[in-house]
Amino acid sequence: MPSMEKNLFNLKFAAKELQRNSKKCDKEEKLEKAKVKKAIQKGNMEVARIHAENAIRQKNQSVNFLRMSARVDAVAARVQTAVTMNQVTKSMAGVVKGMDATLKSMNLEKISALMDKFEHQFETLDVQTAQMEDTMSSTTTLTTPQNQVESLLHEMADEAGLDLNMELPQGQTGSVGTSVASAEQDELSQRLAKLRDQM
Repeated sequence: MPSMEKNLFNLKFAAKELQRNSKKCDKEEKLEKAKVKKAIQKGNMEVARIHAENAIRQKNQSVNFLRMSARVDAVAARVQTAVTMNQVTKSMAGVVKGMDATLKSMNLEKISALMDKFEHQFETLDVQTAQMEDTMSSTTTLTTPQNQVESLLHEMADEAGLDLNMELPQGQTGSVGTSVASAEQDELSQRLAKLRDQM
């Protein structure tokens, strides 16, 4: 399969090169248009026509390069699929062999006990992760200056030409957030304590 991967690399490289050429043609087209404008301003219509033809040619070349790049990309995608499928097939063959060996060497009781232990540890990890995320989110909320947040919201709304009516009563925000966070904290602490007792 190394030859397929090499072909895939070459195809992707070719597609990028075609896109680069397309961009180069776009730049040339803009330059030619600027020359057309200058020639018209000087009253030299013949030179303006030549530059206009050059601009059109550059535009057409840009489109052709993009079209070819898209076709090469499509071929590269098919080759990528073939490479990936080959890798997956090899991996699956390895897994099947490994499973055969495991099933021969392990009995069902051991596998079941291992899975139970894994699920138990995973539940503990879930509780700990949830507690950590809750702590981090409450800390982040407390450390973010609310006046700066509101100022930024109003600034962005002004730029977009919108009227922002998001004013909340000042006394409620802190107490509601704190009481909800402490209730969730208590619940998570109880779950964590139960899991520790079970271990």
